[in-house]
Amino acid sequence: MESLARQMLVAGGTHPSMRTLAEGAGVDPGTLRHYFGDRRGVVQAAFEHLMKFGQERQAWAKSLAERPARAAFEHLLEQISTAWTGALGGMHAAGFAEGMSDSELGQIYISSIFEPTLNAIEELLIIFHARGELTVPDARVAALALLSPVLMALFHQHQLHGRRCRPLDLKVFIERHLDGFLKGYAK
Repeated sequence: MESLARQMLVAGGTHPSMRTLAEGAGVDPGTLRHYFGDRRGVVQAAFEHLMKFGQERQAWAKSLAERPARAAFEHLLEQISTAWTGALGGMHAAGFAEGMSDSELGQIYISSIFEPTLNAIEELLIIFHARGELTVPDARVAALALLSPVLMALFHQHQLHGRRCRPLDLKVFIERHLDGFLKGYAK
């Protein structure tokens, strides 16, 4: 299963065929069909395997509640940016690509990979609201407002190769984005 998940990350948004997935996992396509039925079953199993990664990151993100809001979110977003060039970018790219062409796989990606991150951010926002650091009337909306621009910038720079035509200093982007976000949710 590890090799299939790794192949999905390497493919990162290219929508690999059953044969490509099998070759990347070092097995025959018939073996994958035997265990998983079809391509959707293979991708679903790989996403479910990757769910462990999402759960680990969710627990790590929650530990940031000990810090002040700005420091916590800056660290979180910088970690996402750093991890993007490794497995994280491939994981999200694969989730988007598969989810756009197959709504069932889209639901698996959302529930196993995207939502755990979003939930962790929501929980942090609720904690910072309760501590009086921020005013957060709707944690889900705020979490999406915090995360979405960063994900879009990362997709732009990496998967879509925007750094070739319009490079972006992601560290500066995160700092400026946080300035505006925290101003909007200031107590």
